[in-house]
Amino acid sequence: MKKCVFLDRDGTINKYKELLSKKEDLELEETAAAAIKRINDNGYLCIVLTNQPVIARNLCTFDDVLEINEELKRMLYKANRAYLDDVFICPHHPDRGYPEENEEFKVECECRKPKIGMIKEAQKKYEIDLSGSYLIGDTTIDVQTGKNAGLKTILLNTGLKGTDKKFEVRPDLYAENLIGAVELILKEGE
Repeated sequence: MKKCVFLDRDGTINKYKELLSKKEDLELEETAAAAIKRINDNGYLCIVLTNQPVIARNLCTFDDVLEINEELKRMLYKANRAYLDDVFICPHHPDRGYPEENEEFKVECECRKPKIGMIKEAQKKYEIDLSGSYLIGDTTIDVQTGKNAGLKTILLNTGLKGTDKKFEVRPDLYAENLIGAVELILKEGE
């Protein structure tokens, strides 16, 4: 069984920009490439879990989101030879009423965080030991997702900094940024 560091995308790896829908708007968080390289070099899988309501809102296509993720991978590799083992995307959003929405994706699903469908899929695909794995993110949704899956959770002081207040939940750990979170994980693993 492998250990994994699951990462949120927006506000964790790249700077938070509400409803990011173009790769040109992508900008790495300062410590992201160095942090992900530390994950790569220390035997953990590094997998991104990202809700992308921009697809359901019809602000971009699923292929556009894949393109954004490919650009993110290029940026990480260029910055520090860092890489992501995989990226899992939830394109759904259950709330209706947006004039431009795409009906195909306006559904209740099992993959949208804080549900754990993306984690279950990753666990099956990569034989992940959830009890030895972590979820790092910038929202209470990320923390609740980690708790729902039995992961250790770290809330960052980047992106939304937990101010979304969607859930009354406390992370296991707090970190200033992604590199700080990774250092906490590596310290716990010693």
